[in-house]
Amino acid sequence: MITSRSTAAALAGTALAGLLAACGSGGATASGYSPLTASTPSPDATVDPMQGPAQLIPAATQGPAGQPAQPGQAGQPAKVVTPAQAKAPDYSALSRSFVALRNQDSQGLAAIKGQTSNSDLEVDKRLMAQAASIFSNYAQQLRALPWPASLTNDANALVSAVATVQWTFVQASQVASFNDLGPWLQKLIDTEDAQLTATNVVENDLHLPLSTPRP
Repeated sequence: MITSRSTAAALAGTALAGLLAACGSGGATASGYSPLTASTPSPDATVDPMQGPAQLIPAATQGPAGQPAQPGQAGQPAKVVTPAQAKAPDYSALSRSFVALRNQDSQGLAAIKGQTSNSDLEVDKRLMAQAASIFSNYAQQLRALPWPASLTNDANALVSAVATVQWTFVQASQVASFNDLGPWLQKLIDTEDAQLTATNVVENDLHLPLSTPRP
């Protein structure tokens, strides 16, 4: 158990900084990634972020993998398009929307990650609540993106990772002492790899450079 106030405060800063990287801004220079600009899509419906990973993205009715047979002219057989001939799916619009959300989340965390205190628990709890709100919005907006069926599983893995981080921040914002805060901060640090991995998988799917390259 973590009993030192300064240790708990240091973990608070580490958790926020690490999660900032996991969201996609850390390592941006090393990867040569230049943020794209896109307007953030509005969710089609209100989603309760507290339900976390239980609210996943439904599979699209038709994915990009299959292509229907092309109707032939009169007296000629229909032309069948083989997978090798099928055109690669265009994810450019989805990529811009995803990057806009990822950048928005990273910028929100960057604004608070240096404000942790080693003496005022209420300050740290307020920062944890702000971070929870950032991740709540991020998860909700990720769910609202038009994911194709072929990417639904990977998108759901990212939503689940983000929702887990959001829930943990909520718990950290409700503690009664620095001793109680320590274990939740450790849990936040432990979730960084899961979110980082899920983010990188989606970036791979969308043909984006990895903004948080793993060593």
